[in-house]
Amino acid sequence: MELNINDVIFREDLYPRFEPNQQAIQKYSDAIEYLPPIKVNQDNILIDGFHRWKGHQLAKVEIIKIEVIETISEKELKKLAYELNSNHGIQLTNEEKKRFAIDYTAEYSINEIAKIVSVSERTVREWTERKRKEIKNHRNKLILEEYLRAWNTQEAIAEKFRITQPQVVNIINNGKFAEIDKDFEPYIYNIWRKLEGNETGHFGSFPTVYMENLLYYQTKPLDIIYDPFAGNGTTVDICKKWFRRYYCSDLIVKPGREKDILQHDIKSGIQDDLQKPNLVFLDPPYWKQAEKMYSDLDTDLGNMDLDLFNKTMELFLNEVKKRKIEKVAIVIQPTQYKNNFCWTDHIFDFNSMLPDYEIKTRYILPYSTQQYNAQMVEKAKELNQCLCLHRDLVVWGLK
Repeated sequence: MELNINDVIFREDLYPRFEPNQQAIQKYSDAIEYLPPIKVNQDNILIDGFHRWKGHQLAKVEIIKIEVIETISEKELKKLAYELNSNHGIQLTNEEKKRFAIDYTAEYSINEIAKIVSVSERTVREWTERKRKEIKNHRNKLILEEYLRAWNTQEAIAEKFRITQPQVVNIINNGKFAEIDKDFEPYIYNIWRKLEGNETGHFGSFPTVYMENLLYYQTKPLDIIYDPFAGNGTTVDICKKWFRRYYCSDLIVKPGREKDILQHDIKSGIQDDLQKPNLVFLDPPYWKQAEKMYSDLDTDLGNMDLDLFNKTMELFLNEVKKRKIEKVAIVIQPTQYKNNFCWTDHIFDFNSMLPDYEIKTRYILPYSTQQYNAQMVEKAKELNQCLCLHRDLVVWGLK
């Protein structure tokens, strides 16, 4: 077969050589009639014969002999270019072969690369040692990330990464969990003061420093943390940092959090695929305080009256009790009615909902900024009422 040399497509990104050999081009231009065909694929993309093609151009010969090789992918095209140029004609240099070996370490075995570029397996191992280690470390990191999402099983992860379950177990067990808290300085007392403002800009967000302390005191690496009010994802972020497994969900999932937070309404109960968690963390929309802050729906916890709010939370906690989950942590602020500032201390309501549990500890979380405007302060003075400036974080444990 023949082809006009202007119809040959040369793609530098697919071709293996660093620099053309000008002496070879000159030599080939003087012996056009003796040259074997160049090799192109069905789209006229040059696979083998760069110097012969250039020799035709130098000799101003417009027609060149070709051999067409069908290719089905970019990967196959690249493989053929290296394979053919490694075995005849002006062969690839070691540096050019090494580049292929490193670039395709993740796609071919050591044995396959050795055959493609015509070198020993030992040479390929030496060339790719660092790259293979980087690839392995990256794969292990991805496996740990998948495992921390507590809805994933070891069997599913093994299938996804095409390794065995014992290999997954080994990767998990080799995680450097002992180092994660070596520089962490926990709060010594149960009053947790935080000077910074809201870290995420999300209404009702739970500061990361509080979550770190909660996990430090109440959990250990690879424990499962269940958070059905995940919001902006503080629980997710700190569980990743501290190597805790997390099962996080929310009624509305924030954009960008879809991989780590599942869409779920707690009024539907606890998800069926939730493995028994070590800690349930609840940061519910505070009745009255969160009114209309999340949605206008009457079914939103923040928009319910107190009786319905408590009934909804009690139904959910009944499922927690049935599963005999070891610990339950709830953070909430006492509510003061807007008009007369009467108190509703939700912690006492929750305590009555957990008869099989006892309070293990209670942390006081003062707000770092003023929560009331000038008019509210004046009204409180007029009614001779103190204003609440803290949240309670209470941890219950099974009796």
